This record gives sequence, structure tokens and C-alpha cells, in this order.
Amino acid sequence: MQVKMTLLLVLIPVLTQLTVLGNGTGSISGKVLDKGGNPQMGASVGIKGIAIGGTTGLDGSFSLSNIPYGNYTLVVKSLGWVERTLHLTLSEQTRHVEVEVRLEIKTHAMQEVLVTGRKETNYINDYSFVGTKLQSRVVEVPQTISSVTKELIEDQQAFLVTDVVQNLAGVNQYSAYDDLTIRGFRNGYETGFRLVNGLRSGYGYGTSFFRVPLTVNLESVEVLKGPGAALFGDINPGGTVNLVTKKPLDESRKAVSFSVGSFQTMRSTLDLTGPLNEDKSLLYRLNIGYEDTKTFRDVNDRSSLMIAPTVTFRPTDKTTVNAELVYSKFDGYLDRGMGIRGGDLYALPKSLTLSQPSDYYRVNDISLNASLNHRLNNWLSFNAAYMKFVYHEDLSEHRTLNTFADAPANTIMNMRYMEKKVNEYTDNLSTYFAISGNTGRLRHELVAGMDYISFQTDKRGYQWEAREMEMDGKRVPLTFDLNYPTYELRDPGKYIRRPLASFFVDYLNASYTTTGVYVQDQVGVSDRLKLLLGLRYELFRDQREYGNGEEKVHQNVLLPRLGLTYKLQDNLHYFASYSQGFKPIDPAFVRNPENYGSTKPFNSEGSFQVESGLKGEFLNKRLFSTLSLFLIEKRNTMVNTGQLTDEGNPIYRQNGRTRSQGVEWEATGSITSSLNLNVNYAFNQTEVLASDLEGEQGRQAPNAPKHAAGLWAKYTFSEAGLEGFGLALGGHYVADRRMELQVQDTQTGNIIWDYWLSYTVVNAAAFYRANKFKLSVNVNNLFDTYYFVGGYDYQRAFPGAPRHFILSVGYTF
Repeated sequence: MQVKMTLLLVLIPVLTQLTVLGNGTGSISGKVLDKGGNPQMGASVGIKGIAIGGTTGLDGSFSLSNIPYGNYTLVVKSLGWVERTLHLTLSEQTRHVEVEVRLEIKTHAMQEVLVTGRKETNYINDYSFVGTKLQSRVVEVPQTISSVTKELIEDQQAFLVTDVVQNLAGVNQYSAYDDLTIRGFRNGYETGFRLVNGLRSGYGYGTSFFRVPLTVNLESVEVLKGPGAALFGDINPGGTVNLVTKKPLDESRKAVSFSVGSFQTMRSTLDLTGPLNEDKSLLYRLNIGYEDTKTFRDVNDRSSLMIAPTVTFRPTDKTTVNAELVYSKFDGYLDRGMGIRGGDLYALPKSLTLSQPSDYYRVNDISLNASLNHRLNNWLSFNAAYMKFVYHEDLSEHRTLNTFADAPANTIMNMRYMEKKVNEYTDNLSTYFAISGNTGRLRHELVAGMDYISFQTDKRGYQWEAREMEMDGKRVPLTFDLNYPTYELRDPGKYIRRPLASFFVDYLNASYTTTGVYVQDQVGVSDRLKLLLGLRYELFRDQREYGNGEEKVHQNVLLPRLGLTYKLQDNLHYFASYSQGFKPIDPAFVRNPENYGSTKPFNSEGSFQVESGLKGEFLNKRLFSTLSLFLIEKRNTMVNTGQLTDEGNPIYRQNGRTRSQGVEWEATGSITSSLNLNVNYAFNQTEVLASDLEGEQGRQAPNAPKHAAGLWAKYTFSEAGLEGFGLALGGHYVADRRMELQVQDTQTGNIIWDYWLSYTVVNAAAFYRANKFKLSVNVNNLFDTYYFVGGYDYQRAFPGAPRHFILSVGYTF
């Protein structure tokens, strides 16, 4: 009897509740907003325990119906925002419940940002490691950091890294390769390299700079403006490009897209990520991208493939391990640009190339990037990262000899034929301790570590060159007639080989290491004032073996860095900094300067930057803006004269001093929930202060425009009948730029400096999004402007693409 009474007492409240709730159905509706009251589109809204849910519309609204009466927990999720839960009851008396949910931005722990994916879905990159080697809010780093996120890359359908530079203040193309100008200084070939997740890759430096990286697996493209040598060693003074790859997410996401476009272009991408086990200690991400296109250039077809799997393992809440493999393949032609006929920049169609159908350019590169983060306690953590980058190149090409056979008429180009097979190997090891703590009233974020980098070429590489061919028993020079261009399958067996140039022997023997030991402290003096103090000692060593027993080439330097940020208001920071740069030159220029046209060894390049400005977060942190003023000075700039020795080696010289000074402004983010924006402007005067070449002193540095600007504005409609539809308008302007080398005036025969003319390119896009489906079309160079992205001289000019479109269909699931 006692058991029955107890059971009855337990059941009475339940039965009473069921009677009250009844057997009908109700509904829940409402809006999801941020703290500022702005709608959150695409947020996930569901009821825990039952399969009823949906996503919010453009105005942040949602509606769930046919819900049986009962007690429920409403769960609201959105990537990059803190999850919210609400307890609700539907009954006969309360058939409908309307709610308003306000979400807060999720702040990630350092470990999560470093080794797992960025969850924000906007144009703003709030945090970065490139400025301090720690997770730092960009607004608090005393140096300018410009970024392009994957969302902007996707909206512009940018497939190559060079496609995104229009969104970065003070950055423009130097040529059509992975070759940029940053704050007036060249960054590519022998003058810079690309970091991947803060480690030196094979991109942008040496032979591999001809191959532009794909954006398929990139989370963002960052540029740390000015010398970053105190953190990364031998860096060019204009800036450091860091490619941040996509990391796994702890939420399942899958996306696929298919695209077609002008020039017989076809593309496809796949992005899969999520947990591999229940406790989410093992995460994965897989990015695959493929493109096949004829391009707008004659004899310049190409196909590109990238496969990039990544795994993150979190065995404990203090330890995270990440491993990433990236394989990239390119099969096409090496585009050496076009010739300028008769001194008229626009005399020839922009499609004209010098390549022949029998030429080829085949590249395979593969990299392994592994990292470890272990938090020893609440104030000390250990970080280690390793990257191995292997680059393979197989090349057959017809290219200019950088002279005209009929100068100064300039209609017939002297040519050379080259075959080459090379391999390059780059190894990185970076280790450091991060220490946080207080000394009295001062707050410290201390980093102390060491970087080791090794670069080698494969001595089994091969190259041969010809400038003449045998025809009817006679030696005939190789030429290309710009008036009557011909394209045919060539037989290299008829070409007359030249002796192997000593510069290629130097290249095959290239082997060096550089080691950097550094310490950096971010000191919180008060809630408003932070100081940054950094010091690095760099040791560059030539690893080449010399038979004569001479000492190896050593280039060492001490590199300081100072900075401060001061919070003027909660959303506005003032910053100022001083940093030094260092660029060791190829040891061959020190060991064998006579091979490169000098009677004495060349000197290492040195630089410094002074920068000051404002960084602000506006409209409830939806819009980020930077205004900066800077002065950079560089000494001993290496300049390729474009001339060759009798043995076929390039001749170099060094400029004494080059100074860059100017102002940059950029803003990126959202004005409203419907309007996304990226806008930038740069004024830069980069002047050669000391040169041994007559007429160069006092001139603007090559391919460095005084004015450049970019714009991208995307508007998404929320009105009834237009929901999901959007338009975007953008473009960029680049002022006149001096050619790298002097040219011969076709009228007088005099040697002069000529310029690539200014240009404005307008782009537009339209898109439609319905739930997980997206359709978009982008039209670039809307008014079909004929322009040059850059170049070297009349023999090597690089035109920009004419009007073209790309149509894409994507689905996220």
C-alpha cells in the first residue's frame, strides 16, 4: 500500500501537467540578433530532443510550427557566436511563443585559434599570429596588418593569391607571377618569400615564384606591413605575406561548388570538415580544388589541382597536435609576358605570347606542416611547428633574350630556348615558450624561442640553353617577329647548345641555413597603454662546400623592434613602432661577384621602418579600420640589370638607398547586416635616393605606384520578394609605374625610362542564396580596359585580363 501511495504522489504532478498541456500543437517564432540589435542571418534554431528546426532569414527571423504541447529547450547556434538556450512551454493556454534572442561574439582561446578553424563568417580578421607569434587582437598590434578572409575570397571568386591583392592597401602586382610590390618594395623572386601559417614556404622565392599559389585551402591572406625581421628573420622591408590555411572545425560542415567561365574555364572545389569521434578530440578537414582553363593568353592553357587534408588531435584539454599535407600540381605554360612593338604599349592584342605549342611548364609541390601546442600550466605554454616544402619543376620554354634584333624599331625580338629540371627543398623548425604573468603592476606576454630554416637545391638538376639554330648548314639566331608571330611545334634538336652558365652551377650548389634566436615582451603598463619590445639575432650560413678550403659566407645581424599601443577610446587605438629589416644576399654574390658583373662582393640588404597610426572598431565591432603613416628606408637593393655576360650570367648592381613614405587607409566589415564593405587607399612615394645608374636617382622605384585604391561593396536584399538576392560592385585603381629597366626610344634611339600607364578596373557580381544553395556570377573588368599589371621592360610586359565572367553554383550541407 505504501508503494502504491508513493507512485500515485509521483504521477499526480505529471498527469496534471499533461492535462494542462493537452494534445494539441503550437509554434515558436522570433528573431536572432547580435548585442547591437542587428539581424543574424543563417543562425541555426532547433528544439533539443526532437527533429524540429530551421535557420534564420536575412532579417534574423525564424518560425517553427507543428510542435506538440510540452516543455522544451530552444537551442540557437551560429558560427562565431556563443550558443544560447531558452526553456519554453507550449500549452492550450500558450499555443504560440515569440522570442528575441541576442547572441554574443565568441572569444576563442589561443590554442583553439592556432590549430582549429576560424568560425567567423565575415570580412574581418579579428585575431592574428603574424604580428606577435601569439594570438593577438589586430587592433592591439603596433604594426599594420591587412587581411583578406575566405568570405571575401569566395565572394570575388578569386582562385589565385594575386587575385586578392586589390583588397590590400599598398599592395599591387609587380608582374604576373607570385611577385608583388608592398609599400613600394618588390616582394618576390630574390626579394621575398611567402609564409604559410608563420613558416617559410617555397612560394614566392627562387624558381618557384613563377607559380602563383591557389586560394583553395586558405582561411585568409595576411600582410604584416613593414619589416617583420624581428619575428621571421630575413624579410623584405615592404611587408610579409602570410597564407593562413583552413583548419578543422568541431562542427560538421560540407561545401561543394562548380564553376564555368570565360576562356573555357572550369573549376570545382570541395570543403569537408568536422569531428571524427564523439568527444571531438579528433577533427578533420579536406579541401580539394581543380581548374582547367585556356586563359586569355595565346598558347597558355593550364590545369591546376590541389588536395589538402588536415587533422587536429586534442588528447587533453592542454595539448593540441595539428598535421596538414598540401599537394599542388600545375600543367601548362610559363607565360613570359609580351613584347612592346615600336614603343606603343597598346599596338598588339593582349593575348599575344612568346610561348610555342611545344613548350611546357610542369610543377609539383608538396608540403607537410605539423604543429604542437602544449599548455604546461596557466601561465606557461610550449609551441613547436615544422614545415617541409618540396618543389619540382620541369620546364621547356621559348623566351626573350631581353633585346630587339632591329632596335630601335623594336619589332623583332631576339629569343632564347631553355630546358630545365630542378628540385628545391625548404625545411623550417620553429619552437618557442609563451609566458604570461605580472611583475608588480606590469602585465607581461613574453615569447622566447628559436627558428631554424634550411634551403637546398638538388645537385642533379639540369638546364641547357640555345640562342641559335642550324638551318641549311648555317647558324641562325632565334627570333620572334611581332608583326608576323608564328606558332608551331619546334624541334629543339636543331638548336645549338651553349655551355652551361656559371649562374646555374651556383644555383645547383645553393645550400644555406639561417637561425634566429629571439625574445619579445608585450608589456601591459595600464589598461590603456601596452608596450612591445623585441630583439632577434639572425645567423645566416652558406652551407656550400668549397674545394679550396675558403671560409663559408656568414651574414649575421641584430634586429630590434619597438612598439606601443594606447587606447584612446574603447574602440580606438593609437599605435607607433620601429622595426629593422635584413635580407641576406645569395652567397654566390659574395663568393663569385665577377660572375655577376661586379669587381667586389655585393653587400647584404638592410632596412628600417617607422610607423604610426590609428586602429578602430566601429558599429559594434562590425567594421574595422586602420589609418597609418610610415617611412621605410632600404640600403643596398640588388637590381637585375636585364643584361647578360658573355657566359650567359645575369648582371647585377646595387642601389645605395631607397626611401618609401606615405599613408594608407583601409576599412573592412559590415555597415549594416545587408551591406558588406572592403575599401582601401594608399599614397606612397618610394624614391631612389642613391644610384650608380644615371637618371635613376630621384625617381620612383619600379612598379611602385604613388596612388592605389580598391573597393568591394556587397548588398544583400531583405525585402519581400528579393530575399536572398544580392549585388556587388568593386574595382581598383593603380597609378603610373616606372618600368624596372631602361628602354630604347623608338624615335631617337636614346635610352629612357618609360612607364606602365595608370588604370581603373571595375568589377561586378550578382548572387542568389536560398538556404544552403548559392548561385553567383562575377564579371571582372566590366568595361574591358586594356592595362598592364606590371612588367620589366619592352620585352617583358604583363597585360591584365580583358572582360571575363565566372558562374558558380554552390551547396553547403
